[in-house]
Amino acid sequence: MNRRSITISISGIITLLTTIIIGLLCMDDWPGLTGWAFCAILWSEFVFFSGLVFTEWAAAKTEQIITRSALYVLLSGYAILNILVSILFIAFFQEAASAFAGIEVVLFALSAIAIVISLTASKSIRQSNELTLHNVLNIDSMIERLNKLAVTPKCEAYSPSLRKAGEKLRFADHSVQVPEDAEISNTISSIEIDVANDSGNMNDKIKANLIQLNTLIAKRKISAKRTV
Repeated sequence: MNRRSITISISGIITLLTTIIIGLLCMDDWPGLTGWAFCAILWSEFVFFSGLVFTEWAAAKTEQIITRSALYVLLSGYAILNILVSILFIAFFQEAASAFAGIEVVLFALSAIAIVISLTASKSIRQSNELTLHNVLNIDSMIERLNKLAVTPKCEAYSPSLRKAGEKLRFADHSVQVPEDAEISNTISSIEIDVANDSGNMNDKIKANLIQLNTLIAKRKISAKRTV
């Protein structure tokens, strides 16, 4: 449990104890719904503070900004509405037990559904962002490999072509992953192997791989558009 969660937990315990003391001091008679409504107030405070602790845990597994902002609003809204409803029923509607129970159930159900939807959306956004970041890092890695080849003395004659291929990848759509990405990486690996081996037909192999590389980059552009 991190410091924020510990602070929230301590604050929650203090708030609950304070509410109990105030309730015992201010309420002498507990007829009708008073006891149930007072328990609902305590429940609201418990849900609010335990929900904040849960939010800290969930934020680490989802998109933090969305999770925190959504759950803070929903938990605060549920607690405030529930406390206001409880106070109103204590003051004016002591005999309306069915109405009180119905409102309590509806408030809790709506809040729970909203929280589940928010967490699901937040997790989906996080996964999408992580995939996009992975794609960006993958393409950046291929660009870096091409730039290294471009400054290799053995590839001096092909330096402009290698840099041009790198620029094409730089301006490609980084938000999607397509089958051509693996093929492009494999083609760059082939060039790297050809340069390392320095065989007699190295130039022919590099030329063929460069043609293949440019073809794959062009195909990638088409595939990326289709994916979007």
